[in-house]
Amino acid sequence: ICTPTRGALMTGKYPSRLGLQHGVIGPDTPYGLPLNETILPEFMKKMGYAVHGIGKWHLGHCSWSHTPVRRGFDTFYGYYNGATDYYTKMMNSLTYDGFDFRRNELDSNGNLEDEILWSTNSTYSSYLYTQQAKQIISKHDPSQPLFLYLPMQNPHFPAEVPSEYYNRYEGVVKNKVRRKLLAMISALDDTVGSVVDTLKDANMWENTVFIFFSDNGGMLGVTSIGQINYPLRGGKATYWEGGIRTNAFVNSPMLRGGVINNQLMHVTDWLPTLMHVGTCGTVISNCTSPQIPGIDGVNQWSAITGHTESARTEFLINVDQSANNAALRMGRWKLMQGFPGPGPWIPPPELNHKEFTRSLRKKGETWLPGWKPHTEGHVRLYDVDSDPYEKEEVSKGNPDVVKMMLEKLEEHKAAAVPPGNKNSDPNANPALFGGVWTPWLQSC
Repeated sequence: ICTPTRGALMTGKYPSRLGLQHGVIGPDTPYGLPLNETILPEFMKKMGYAVHGIGKWHLGHCSWSHTPVRRGFDTFYGYYNGATDYYTKMMNSLTYDGFDFRRNELDSNGNLEDEILWSTNSTYSSYLYTQQAKQIISKHDPSQPLFLYLPMQNPHFPAEVPSEYYNRYEGVVKNKVRRKLLAMISALDDTVGSVVDTLKDANMWENTVFIFFSDNGGMLGVTSIGQINYPLRGGKATYWEGGIRTNAFVNSPMLRGGVINNQLMHVTDWLPTLMHVGTCGTVISNCTSPQIPGIDGVNQWSAITGHTESARTEFLINVDQSANNAALRMGRWKLMQGFPGPGPWIPPPELNHKEFTRSLRKKGETWLPGWKPHTEGHVRLYDVDSDPYEKEEVSKGNPDVVKMMLEKLEEHKAAAVPPGNKNSDPNANPALFGGVWTPWLQSC
């Protein structure tokens, strides 16, 4: 889910060590990614990179110290919160509504410049991000390395897309909800293509490493906009494979193509991996990259490029004290303790699901979204190497594995800090700041 994954990406640490393990940061809640953490853009800047952020932040903005340019970015162009309107840039919380789109940078004296971009309130956001990315690349001095962080809005809720994309699927996709989602992904594809073309035009592509990945699986339920994780089980905001297993790719003219890796990698691994590439380049050598003490991530560059096996055999999925649940992956095994979130298999609209549903019910499973375990302490174990769709729960037949993994979970629970979630603060009301979501505290 949005905030925990971004926190892990930025720090190389599990969200439970950051207080970001329970849900997402609300627009009016006074907390964020802890300020005592050195994060990805700061590390890249120390290596001499120009560092720019475009798109979605969602790591807190209760004080200016929590905002992107105070966390290492040279510039930021986008929105601070989680689910703004693609056109109007309005973000609606449970309590307040406000505009959320701006440009930030530091002037020559280190003062933060904040420009509210009211004029964007009728332009589709991916067009704006594309334009900004092209401008940054075109104006960049190639003698300095560039790190561009572009967390796109598409295809997040709400479901909005220009007709030019929606019309591409006329007569091809009958389901209107799916048609709109695919159109939103096409808009994302065009942004990616434009960024690559601009890098080529600027003679920068030959020396570029391009990384594309997602923060979670597709959302199911009332806020779904047509996402389908099938045949994986569950979705965003759950511990099922449909919520945590995502695809990614790395592309570069400096790499040999065709390497496919299905081994374990965690979002925390990107920080040390990028540090390695930024220091040592793409060629596997005896170069030693900077070591970052206290992180959970490991350098995966050798595995990504097909030279070695994955550098990890396990990872923590989450420890959430507020929800009284936890989950862990060790080798082929995945253990979930407490309620992992709804676990349906949601099929594509064109698939006849009756036979599959019948077979699951014979095994005591159900695909109905309302399903829950009977007790909070319920433990579920799956062999996700042989059963990636999590059809057969096998804890009774593997008591030693359950015991070992529960002991490991206790170690992670001991290392976890309490969730940092705070209640809504009325002082965050955008009406107090000209209708704009903006930092409202000196410190938080």
